[in-house]
Amino acid sequence: MIRFLSALATLFLLCVPSNAEDLGNDPRELQRTYEAALVYVPDEVHGARRIGIGSLGDYLAARDGQKLVLYMHGCTGIISIAHDAGRMYANAGYIFVAPDSFAREDKPVSCRADPPEGGLHRAVLGWRQAELDHARAQLSALPGMDGAQIVLAGHSEGAVTTATYDGHGFAARVIEGWTCNAGWPEYIGLNAPSTTPVLSLVGKRDPWFRLPVLRGDCGEFMDGNDQSLVFGRDDPLYKQHWLSKEPRVQKIILDFLAANL
Repeated sequence: MIRFLSALATLFLLCVPSNAEDLGNDPRELQRTYEAALVYVPDEVHGARRIGIGSLGDYLAARDGQKLVLYMHGCTGIISIAHDAGRMYANAGYIFVAPDSFAREDKPVSCRADPPEGGLHRAVLGWRQAELDHARAQLSALPGMDGAQIVLAGHSEGAVTTATYDGHGFAARVIEGWTCNAGWPEYIGLNAPSTTPVLSLVGKRDPWFRLPVLRGDCGEFMDGNDQSLVFGRDDPLYKQHWLSKEPRVQKIILDFLAANL
C-alpha cells in the first residue's frame, strides 16, 4: 500500500534522475557480500560468539530448530551498530548474519554520516535487495536450515531494504531507523506480506529525516499484526537514529520476536 506523493515529493522526483534499473545483480559482487558477512552465534559460555560465514554450515548441522536473523546494515556499512545487534540477537538465542555491502568491488557512496546526508545513490535500494535475496538463497542451502525461522531486520538503509522487500519466507521483520516515507516511490511503504508481523521503531525527529517528505512512520502502512513505535518529544530517543543501543529498546525487539515466532 502506497499513499499519494505530496507536491514536494513530486518536485523532488522530477529533479533527480533515476538509476533504479541498475540493481547491482552481478553474481560475483553478490557472493562477495555474502562471503564477507558478519556472523554471531549463540554460545553457552560467552552468550555470543563471532564465527566466519564458512563455519556456519558446521554450526547449523549440529543443531535443530534454528532461529536466524538476516540483518541488513546501514549506509555506512558494518560498524559498531551491526556488532552490537549481532551480540544482542546471539545472546537471545538467534544466529545473526549480516551481508557486507561494502565487500563489493564497485560500491558507490550512498550517504555521508556527518552531517547526515542520504540519497546519494538512488539505485542502492535495488542493490541491497539483491544482496538480501542472495544471502537468503545461500543460507537456505545450508544444512540444518529446513524449517528454520528467519527474521529479516535492518537499520537505516538496511531498514529501508527490510521494509520494501516484497519477498516471502520471513517469520517477522524488524525496521529500525526508517519512516517508510520518501520522495522516490520505490522507497515508500511496507511490502511485507500481510501474514508477516512487523515491528518498526523510529525517533520522531530523527536527524536523517529532516525533509518533510521523509517524515512520518511505518504505521501508516501497517495492518493488525504489526507494531509501529515512534519515540516522541518527551523521550531521550526523540532525535536519535540508533535506537537499539538502549536496553529497553532491545527488550521491545526481543519481546516482539518471542511473541510472534
